[in-house]
Order: sequence, then C-alpha cells, then structure tokens
Amino acid sequence: MKVFPRRRGAVLVNSALGVALLGAAALAYTVLDDGSGTTAAKAPVRTATVTKGTVLATVSGTGTLASPTDAAQDFTTGGRLTAVKVAVGDQVTKGQVLATVDTTAAQQQVDAAQAALNTASVNLTKARAGVTTTTVQQLPAKANGSSGSSGSSGGGTSGANGTGGTGGTGGTGSRGAGGSSASAPAADPSGQTAPSAQATVPAAPVAVPEPQTTTISTTKVDEAAVAQAEQQLATAQTNLSNAQTALAGTTLTASVDGTVASVAAKAGDTVGATGGGSSTGGTKSTGSSATAPSGFIVLTNPTGMQVTANFSELDSLKLKKGEAATVTLNAQSDSRFNASVLSVSPLPVSGSGGGAAAVQYSATLQISGDTSKLRTGLSATVSVVTGEADNALSLPTSALSGTGSSRTATVVHQDGTTDRVTVEVGVEGDTTVQVLTGLNEGDKVELASTSGSNGFPNGSFPGANGGQGGRNGGGAGAGAGVAGIGGGAAAGGAGAARGGGR
Repeated sequence: MKVFPRRRGAVLVNSALGVALLGAAALAYTVLDDGSGTTAAKAPVRTATVTKGTVLATVSGTGTLASPTDAAQDFTTGGRLTAVKVAVGDQVTKGQVLATVDTTAAQQQVDAAQAALNTASVNLTKARAGVTTTTVQQLPAKANGSSGSSGSSGGGTSGANGTGGTGGTGGTGSRGAGGSSASAPAADPSGQTAPSAQATVPAAPVAVPEPQTTTISTTKVDEAAVAQAEQQLATAQTNLSNAQTALAGTTLTASVDGTVASVAAKAGDTVGATGGGSSTGGTKSTGSSATAPSGFIVLTNPTGMQVTANFSELDSLKLKKGEAATVTLNAQSDSRFNASVLSVSPLPVSGSGGGAAAVQYSATLQISGDTSKLRTGLSATVSVVTGEADNALSLPTSALSGTGSSRTATVVHQDGTTDRVTVEVGVEGDTTVQVLTGLNEGDKVELASTSGSNGFPNGSFPGANGGQGGRNGGGAGAGAGVAGIGGGAAAGGAGAARGGGR
C-alpha cells in the first residue's frame, strides 16, 4: 500500500498529539496529588471558647398594629342630619357632641308616652280604691208598759175596802189603793153622803218615738282590675323610657377620646340608626391582619396599641402569656418597642394549613412605652423571648454535635490533642447554647469545618487553574483541564490535519 505524503504528515501529527495528551494527564495527576496533600497539611483547626454570658431563645412572627380603643360612632336614632360638629383630624374628648339629627318625631313620641303614663297612673289609683256601696237600715223599736190597767185594778181594790174607792178611778193605781180623802165628797153631818161632782182631767198625749236608722258603707276591690292596671302602668313606663332614649339618640357624642379618622355624611343627609350605637370594640384582627372599624364617624386612639402576629405551629407552642418581646416596624427598622404576650389563640389562623401551606397560630401582644405616633395597620416583625439564661456558660451551637439535651463536643487542648466529651445543654438560643455540664469556662472546642463543601479538599474544582489556559486557547495546561476544557489546541490541530488529509 502506498502512503501519500499528505496522509503521512497527518499520521505523524496525530501521534505527536496523543503523546502530548498522555503527558499532560500524568502531569495533572501529579499536581492534584501534591496540592491536596499540601492543603490538608496546612488546613488550620477552627475552635470556639466557652464563655459566660446571656443566652436568649427567641421565636419570630409578623403582624400588624391595632388599637383596642379605635371606635365607630353611630346614631341610635336615624333621621336628617341637622349638624356635623367635627371634621377629619379633629381631636375630641369623651362625651363631646359630634353630630345631631332632627328631634321632631322623637319628641312627639316622648309626649305621647308621657300622656299614656299619666292615664295609666290614674287608672291604677282608681282600681286600688275599689267600688263603695252605701245602704240605710232601720233599727228595731223599744217595748213600753200600760199604766191605765194598773190604775183600774187599784181603784177596784179601794171600793172593796169601803174607803171611797170610787174616787180612785181617775188616779194611778197607787193613788186609788190609798183611798185619798181629798178625792171623796164631804160627809154630811146627818151621816148621809152627799153626791159630788167629779172633775174631768184631760189625759196627756202619748209621744210616739220616731223610727231610728243606720248607714252601712261597703268597699269592694277587684284584684284582677288592679293587676291589669299595674301591667298597663309598667308598659307605659317602659314606653316612656324607650322614647326618651330615642330622643337622646338624636345627639351623637364621642364614646372615647381620640382623633376623627373619617366622617361619612354631611348636614342635610339622612343617616340610619344602629342598634348598638357607638362601638368601642377596637380594631378587629383576623390572624395577623387588622380590620379598622367602620361607622358614621370613626375615632382612632393609639393609646394601648397592640400587635397581632402569626407564628409557626412549632414556635406557637413556646409562647406563653407575659413573655417579653420586641416589636420592630417594617417601615422603620430603627423603631423598636417593648411588648409582652397577652394571649395566644388556640385555633389556627383562617386559611392556614390548607394544602401545602404551613399551619400558623396568632398571638396578641401589648406594646409598652410611647405609642402616640403609631397607627393602626402598620406592619411589624415580632421577636418573643421564650427562654433566657443569664451569666451562663455558652458556646456556638455549631461546636456541638447531635440534638436534644445531651450532645457531644471535641475539646482541643493546648498541646494540640483532642478529647471527645458529652455536654448537657440548657437554653438553646439563635446562635449559642447554654452549657450545663461537660465543659468549663475557657475550654476550646473544635468547630465543624466549613471547607470542601463541594466535595474537594481545597474547596475548588480540580484543574480549574489549568483550565484557564484551555479557555484562552492555550496548549496543554497543567491540570485536568488540559484534557478537557484546555484541549482546544489539540482538537484544533487534529482538525487541521484531517482537513489536510482530504
């Protein structure tokens, strides 16, 4: 077989390139082996010293500010507005008149209720007095004795005795019995009795007694009528009280001190009535979001400002009433306020826990200090201290291995030797942990190495330095990059040889 000159040249070039690639590979292996050994030998041991200090364990959440004294002011009696006495931004005090509506209809109801009450009072008085009935009765007559029959009996007795009993006819029985000589005729001297003329004395008229009578009055009270009248009086009193309340409701007064945040109508407009009137329930919070009150007039007051924040389910289990916290405004990171936990909701935040979303629970915290410049709805970050250890031994959490209250650490002595010890921990803070037993103040503990995170001892990809030559179009670089990224020159030469062969 005859070899043409061009093909012979290509074969020679390719052979030379193959030898060069093999040499570069051997050189790269040597460099890597030496470099890694040098790096490992020179890598310093990082340590942390056990010190005394304060260890704080905290949990964080986000939420919004709200004032419990924010209040919506509404009329209890609707009608046409006759006056609105405040404007947005005005400072008002509790009891100050804010607005009024027409009182004509309400006053008429009061007058009618008062008249009905007067009538009911009169009716009750009559019912309690009852009905009086008067009757006249005649008393029975007294019995009298007959004196005429006694006198006749007495006269007869005198005649029988021969003592001139005939004269006893006109006298009483007692007189006839005595035979009075004055009543007998004078005796004649011859012994004959002379006839005498009897004197007739008219009888005295007998008085007839008048019949005697007596008057009897009887009063009867109808208990059913009294009960009905009492019920009517009670109803009339209730109606009057309601009418008076409705009349008072035509004037709207501030229920709290505050600043006028909104006014919903003007004089001449018609406003409705609400059953509850002014509401001082404050801003309502749903999870970490605050909903401002709404009404005819809304008053805001930053006094007693609170923050409601959401926490993860794990962090919420660490929250307890009274724990100290720090509130940082998101709009002003340099504005921090002290606070304390008021309550933790036992129910998850509405909407959390659905699908892949994490479950969250809300907590309400009371902000202390000057809150006069705060506003409802400002967003904030809350950090609650759930654990604290003062003047305690501590070291970085990364110096310990394991989880729970019992962990291990590598103590580095002054001569370079190391010991593996068991450490009991207490409060675990954000970056440090409290040491209870196992270590002493001043001990040096080895920290976990952070180098070689990509799997190589020196933290860089092998041949990265040699590869720079390949990227710049150079020849065989000192590294694995010569065979890979840096093989551009060789590939170019081979291509040229193939091109010449054709």
